[in-house]
Amino acid sequence: MKNSLLVILWVIILGGGYFIYQNSQEPDAQDPVIRTETAVTQETEYYDGGDKTFNEYINQGDTHLQKGEIEAAILNYQSAARLNNNSAPALLRLGNAYLFNDQPKEAEIAFQKALILEPASNHLQLRIVQAKLDQRAIEQARALTWELPENDYEVQYYRGLLEVLYKNFSEAKDIFENLSEANDTEEQAVDTTLQANAKLFLKSYSIFSYYTEGEQEYLQTLLAKDLTAIGQYQAAIPLLFDVLNSNETYRDAWIVLGYAYLNTKQNAAAIEAFETAQDLGPNKPETMFFLGLAHFANNEIEKAIIALEKADELGYQSKDQIQLKLGDLYLLQEEYGKAETSYRNVLSANPSNIDVFTRSVWLNIDKLGDADKALELAHQALEHHSQNPMSYNLVGWALTATKDYNQAEKYLTKALEMDPNLDAAYLNFGWLYEQQGASTLAKEYYKEAYELGGTNSIANLAALRFNNLSKPELRSSFGQVNVTAPNRP
Repeated sequence: MKNSLLVILWVIILGGGYFIYQNSQEPDAQDPVIRTETAVTQETEYYDGGDKTFNEYINQGDTHLQKGEIEAAILNYQSAARLNNNSAPALLRLGNAYLFNDQPKEAEIAFQKALILEPASNHLQLRIVQAKLDQRAIEQARALTWELPENDYEVQYYRGLLEVLYKNFSEAKDIFENLSEANDTEEQAVDTTLQANAKLFLKSYSIFSYYTEGEQEYLQTLLAKDLTAIGQYQAAIPLLFDVLNSNETYRDAWIVLGYAYLNTKQNAAAIEAFETAQDLGPNKPETMFFLGLAHFANNEIEKAIIALEKADELGYQSKDQIQLKLGDLYLLQEEYGKAETSYRNVLSANPSNIDVFTRSVWLNIDKLGDADKALELAHQALEHHSQNPMSYNLVGWALTATKDYNQAEKYLTKALEMDPNLDAAYLNFGWLYEQQGASTLAKEYYKEAYELGGTNSIANLAALRFNNLSKPELRSSFGQVNVTAPNRP
């Protein structure tokens, strides 16, 4: 059972993030990122697992970060910082990774170290401000921000955020309007992301303006929702507290609060918020959808399935999202037939997610015993994702399952030509050679998959397979020991 679960988690995590958070939506918004990576508990624990150069550690950390493997990224950035204590860029990367991993205190330490090296950097000081915001140290964040030059666009942006948090809504609007109209100068360029965020807030002000007798709690909730949309989850929470203290029956405020809790790993509080919203407005599909996500995050799989099935029944608009989440939950419950059906529904509606192809190929190979169907799906993946090396990896994987080893090798080779660091392709190369009885070569590929995977589930599965192949050697070696009688005195 333990090994089976390991493989399931490998399939789910393969695309670079835990399944339940891929392509999920913020309430009535697009493309948030809900994070679930494992925390690194000590800022001073450095990774000594290899002899890479500084640039190699940085590049490997960047690769892990892009895949959503935050813990592995942190370990590599720590090693880079250890190799070169004069590198503010390494410490900046480390701090940003900590922030993404909901470790603001550790992030602040990294940014403070970088600031000693580059004391004139406004950006580093604002990274400290961000760490303060993520610790809900709003007064400290405000004090630091108002010490910085107000003509800096990034400083203006943070001043706007802090004016929102202090409920100085008119002042915040003025700042966002100025930033939205700003142009590049010789001294500084406009950060397009910050400018887009400013326009997002202005849109809420515009919506609010249509209600001539709109109450301030409505504007606060709109702006709190915007804060969650741009990743300022901790900052949104006290603003929502203030709303709910005035009106505890405001359902939408409870939904946004639950979403903020969910993104900051406060799973029990998220469930409570969504359940309160459900009590205030029964049978809203969005509430049930997010309640399902919260139950999953709290490791309550059956409750998550019930909530998501209810959301589907109530007509949740994104059918492919519902089917994707349900497929992954059925997979964890080892209801493989249901999972395969859900994934097939997802791919029929939207073949854009290659991770779903990955799970479907694995299900058909490993659980349903249909290698031909797996190969058909892998070719569909290649058709829709011809520029993605994972597609070639899937075809090679499926060809191995059909015992067409020569063709499998060609596709896996192509995958590695496109991405020499594709850990999944090394894993499947190892399986290809293991199937042919070439254990020594298989172990070499498993070892490479393990090293590239860092701390992810591909690395864990590669280690498991490597060790399984090594067991006969250990037994054989032990059998060749000559046992002699002990010397007598």
